[in-house]
Amino acid sequence: MTVLSKSEGSDKNQIQYRGRKASRAGSEQRRRAILEAALRIVVQEGVRGIRHRSVAKEADVPLAATTYYFKDIQELIGDTFMLYAEKAQSRVNTFARKMYEPLENADGKRLAELTTGVKLVEVIVDQLVSYIYDKATTDREMLIADQAFHYEALLNEALRGLASAHERALEQKLIEFLNLVHSSHPKEDAQILISTVRRAEYEALLLKPEEVSRDLIRGMVERQVSLILKIDVPSS
Repeated sequence: MTVLSKSEGSDKNQIQYRGRKASRAGSEQRRRAILEAALRIVVQEGVRGIRHRSVAKEADVPLAATTYYFKDIQELIGDTFMLYAEKAQSRVNTFARKMYEPLENADGKRLAELTTGVKLVEVIVDQLVSYIYDKATTDREMLIADQAFHYEALLNEALRGLASAHERALEQKLIEFLNLVHSSHPKEDAQILISTVRRAEYEALLLKPEEVSRDLIRGMVERQVSLILKIDVPSS
């Protein structure tokens, strides 16, 4: 069974797989290979493409292996989502670390400058733009999987809780940062920013990777961040 665990500290909403584990290392590698194959199918065909037979073929394992490690299709889909969510969590953690980097070694005067005014907008926008651009170009398959799983969660009640927990991972990181810079409504502001990120990601997926423009992403994100923080950014 797939469950969600909460670790201590700032990563309290981190998603971790704690489902059925194989007793031997070789068996665990095979189970992982099956999930990786299922994730590739999600990218190619969507979540509805996950079937025991198609996954076994993609993973190059006997059909009996998929039914041995996963009692039914719903468990296979749920565990594939968890594999995706773990990969996505790593990217969110990297994004959060980079958000704080400009602040970590700043003295009092510099810190005040970076957490107010136009400089604050730049700090947030720079990291959000890089986060979206990298996902839409170098990590495009993961972004396609993200869209596929979120659509499936609308149809599959079993995935809704997982999708909600996954969504909270980025939201929590943004809330923590917005609290630090004294946002008056950090939760709502984080939700607005995530909506902007999702819009930018979707529009980027409609383009070829080489057509994705940092400038277009920046224009959308910068405008939204400046409105949220009530900071007027001069047009470039």
